[in-house]
Amino acid sequence: MIRAYVANTLAQAHLIKGFLDAEGIFAVVRGEHLVGISGEIPITFDTLPSIWVGEEDRDTARVLIDKALRNEIVFEDWTCPECGEAVEGQFTECWQCGSARSPV
Repeated sequence: MIRAYVANTLAQAHLIKGFLDAEGIFAVVRGEHLVGISGEIPITFDTLPSIWVGEEDRDTARVLIDKALRNEIVFEDWTCPECGEAVEGQFTECWQCGSARSPV
């Protein structure tokens, strides 16, 4: 795996991970355990939470992350493949049956 992005906050790291997951890119947040000891250790590029992806997904992930940071990502509404329910684009699971959204 390779580091694709260093986030400013843990919340930002998980939001970006969610964007990548919705696009079908497996991502991992690393360094989240260090947030609890901030102030005891210096805050540096290496101690902030970061998003890691497979090497083959790095370029695509960077494009998606850049779009997310510029607020250009707009998820379109989708239809649940299991129950046929119409679901608003920002949701990753069907509210009716709980099925996960297929990667876009």
